[in-house]
Amino acid sequence: MLRWKERYELQLFGEGFNIFNIANLAGYSGNLLAPSFGQPTSRAGNIFGSGGPRAFQFGARFSF
Repeated sequence: MLRWKERYELQLFGEGFNIFNIANLAGYSGNLLAPSFGQPTSRAGNIFGSGGPRAFQFGARFSF
């Protein structure tokens, strides 16, 4: 955070998503009698923002 004359302020920030590149698993069986109970059967899609690879975003906010 940077301030000028107690009136202006600049905030810089960054965020990281899926930084360890871990697969997002899906398709868990809810049937207690099934031999595959609790085991994933598929992966989330690779569409950006919903299960894709590592992603980073940076931003700034200026207040006056």
